[in-house]
Amino acid sequence: MLKHLYKLIIVTSLMTILSGCLSLGHLNYKQARMLKKQGFTLTEEGWTLRLPEKLLFGFDQSDIQATQKPPLEALSKQLQQYNLNTIKVVGHTDNIGDPAYNQTLSEKRAASVSQIFIETGFKTQNIQSLGRGASQPLVENNSEENRALNRRVNIIIIP
Repeated sequence: MLKHLYKLIIVTSLMTILSGCLSLGHLNYKQARMLKKQGFTLTEEGWTLRLPEKLLFGFDQSDIQATQKPPLEALSKQLQQYNLNTIKVVGHTDNIGDPAYNQTLSEKRAASVSQIFIETGFKTQNIQSLGRGASQPLVENNSEENRALNRRVNIIIIP
């Protein structure tokens, strides 16, 4: 009897530990699979899509270029199709210029992306738009190429 109880405790403990490893971040399997396919990764903030390779802003720019709008519209529609209707859009800048100006610029970048999501069906109250200025660089700001990578927007899923 004691041996059987010991095995039951071991199995239960292992199942608990393994279920933590398989965490989908409060999403179902289909939602998590779609997010991974789109390039999202599970971070401490949630399912995050870093858009530097897909959505880069020019120096001192916050407008979305015409060629970058269709992929964002498609992403917005796909998120809605999978009932992922609440997001956080976070703008970033490089470290050139005044920190207060960079903060405002990062907020404008986030607002530009947020507007596309609103135009494609997201409710305004389901989008949290914010800027972080140059406070969270993706890479060091030690070259023009790296500074360009830091002029970006991240999209975070809020389950």
